Amino acid sequence: MNHTTPVQALGVWFLLVVATLGGTWLAEHHGLAGRWTVAVILLLAAFKVRLVMIHFMELGKAPWRWRATFQTWIVVVCSLIGGMYFVALSGQG
Repeated sequence: MNHTTPVQALGVWFLLVVATLGGTWLAEHHGLAGRWTVAVILLLAAFKVRLVMIHFMELGKAPWRWRATFQTWIVVVCSLIGGMYFVALSGQG
């Protein structure tokens, strides 16, 4: 079984750091994206979860059903959280 090489791990780690810093910056300057800030941060979180699952949990080499299950899980959870946020936001208004 092929494992993630140190160079690949470093690249993925760098992407995770950039995504984290980008999300933090966006949260601090939320006026730029307005009410879509939460959606963008959720997408960044989903991207980060997928990177960790694929590269560090070796899901990229797992059978397709496992990959499909976990990637569907990411979409469902982020959609539910985002949906509940926007429903709550529309109720304030």
